[in-house]
Amino acid sequence: MTVTQNDNVIDEPFDEINQLLNDALRKIEKNLSLSTSVTELARQAKIHRNTIYLRKWPLKKLATIKSNRTQQKKEQALLKASGITPENLLEQSRLEIIYWFTQLQDARLSNKTLLKEKVDIEKSRNFYMELANKRLESINQNRIEIQKLQDALALLEEELSQLKC
Repeated sequence: MTVTQNDNVIDEPFDEINQLLNDALRKIEKNLSLSTSVTELARQAKIHRNTIYLRKWPLKKLATIKSNRTQQKKEQALLKASGITPENLLEQSRLEIIYWFTQLQDARLSNKTLLKEKVDIEKSRNFYMELANKRLESINQNRIEIQKLQDALALLEEELSQLKC
């Protein structure tokens, strides 16, 4: 640690030490033979243990690595107990990939079929809507014609009744 002439700025290789700690943590995380202890971290980073205790975040990262390793050991024990070997696991994975690939292909085919059916239904709907509109126009024209005929008939009946009188 160096102090400048003004005693205001303190130069410390803080970032350098952080980088050393990060590198050492990555080594410990990747190499299962290395212990997840503060001593091992200090040895790998080539720094004093108190530096680690003062920073606190490396302790949390070590705890995370330790819990991950514990979880991995439990998973491996379960796999071993269930009789699943890496080869069986690989085969099961391969079969599952084939299954889901087939499901995907079926879904794509189904989607394509449904889209075609949708287009056909839209065409059919449009045809029948057009037909219904034409029929409604025809019905409305017939109603108008019927109304005219009823008016003419009423007029004729009125004239006939006047002639009778």
